[in-house]
Amino acid sequence: MIATDTVLTTGSVLLRITAIIVLTASAILASRLILKHLFWSRIRKTESELDDRILHLFESFLLIIIILLGTQAIIRLLGEYLGTYGKFTDDIFFVIYWIVGLHMSYRMISIVSNWYLSKVPLRDRGAIDKRLIYSIRNILMVTVSFFALLILLDYLEINETALTAMLAALGIGGVIVGFAAKETISNIITGIMLLIDRPFRIGDRIRIEQLDTWGDVIEIGWRSTRILTRDNRLVVIPNSIIGTDMVTNYSIPEKMFRVETDVIISYGPDIEYLRDLILDALKKEKWLMQEKPVQALLLEFTESGVKFRIRCWIENYVEIRISEDRLNTAVYKALINKKIAMPSSDLVVYFANPEDNRFVP
Repeated sequence: MIATDTVLTTGSVLLRITAIIVLTASAILASRLILKHLFWSRIRKTESELDDRILHLFESFLLIIIILLGTQAIIRLLGEYLGTYGKFTDDIFFVIYWIVGLHMSYRMISIVSNWYLSKVPLRDRGAIDKRLIYSIRNILMVTVSFFALLILLDYLEINETALTAMLAALGIGGVIVGFAAKETISNIITGIMLLIDRPFRIGDRIRIEQLDTWGDVIEIGWRSTRILTRDNRLVVIPNSIIGTDMVTNYSIPEKMFRVETDVIISYGPDIEYLRDLILDALKKEKWLMQEKPVQALLLEFTESGVKFRIRCWIENYVEIRISEDRLNTAVYKALINKKIAMPSSDLVVYFANPEDNRFVP
């Protein structure tokens, strides 16, 4: 009689296991049919690569979950039959589900970020800093990990007292570390904001007003920005200084730049004659952009003469210093050739008379 009961029980368990396997296989087939007829057909119409990747990920996730549920049901049935199944087994499966869900979340974030970078045209990829996309991706992953950890702690029933003590210890340690690494943290946060706000890019020529430093940006790091100056010096500037200082970008919106100089001419000659003289001289110069305005503006009247401000445009800001020299040279030659006087300081030298201790010129 006992053997008969055992056989019947074993047969019942095998029958239930077979039913679980059949149900699992049916769920897999049904999910694939539903995805194929309801979703794949629509994705082929839109021809969206992102939708394709997301659906593949969802299909894999659904397949893994169905297999895990079927496996858990079989192990639970065998455990109850053998009398060895307990809460510990459920905890193991929860951790497996937790790991799968966390991995799928990471994959989703990576798929979206990689898809975005792949959609950027090749000619524009230099203008988009990949580190910005990767930074956003890492922040999202850290956020997902934080909430996943909260779910795991809640399931494991870690009591509030232990959690509070742990958070308090982390808080005290965080305050100590924060004070010790205040400047570093400030530089990193500002570096992230520079990548998001993008006031300048690698290759741009900028000027840091507070430091009176300017040059070409060769690297934007988490802690500092590196600038190569015109005399080939590498200047490493902490990001926190750049974040609080005024930065002039000479490369945006275009590389062309306006060069200007001031000249004082003695009173006497006609103003329009002087203006035409200067403009005619600059029209012969090939280094400036003739299609842009070339101006000779009467700026003010000084004690020694009238002050003109001469302006012109050059194609590339890199030639600023050379162009200023060319501009000054062209204006000077034009005035000298026409014998236009420019004021100069009168220097009077006095000699001491040793006999009467008087100074005489």
